[in-house]
Amino acid sequence: MKNAVAGQHGLRWSDRTEEETVTAELDTALRQRVIESIGMVLPRLLEREIPTVAESMLLMEELGLRSTAIIELLVELEETLDIQIDVEDIDRDDVNSVGELADFVASHALADG
Repeated sequence: MKNAVAGQHGLRWSDRTEEETVTAELDTALRQRVIESIGMVLPRLLEREIPTVAESMLLMEELGLRSTAIIELLVELEETLDIQIDVEDIDRDDVNSVGELADFVASHALADG
């Protein structure tokens, strides 16, 4: 069943349910919060100042994070954002850059309850 979805250009039809549409919007908001939180957590984790965090910033190659530091970063993000992250299927490709990590976290945050 198609549902009417209000957008910037008026109503459009979507195969998404209203709940899925709201969830997608929340994921976008969570992704932005993840990027902001990474910018706050990284200097503490690296024990040094870093320039403004960009989505294209490479975590391992550019910042020198090792896999254990990435795990620490994920734990810090869980605590900072008050979420749980399902890391069962995490892959190195998910943690290449700040943007890729934000995508992973936003799409793997577990719902409460």
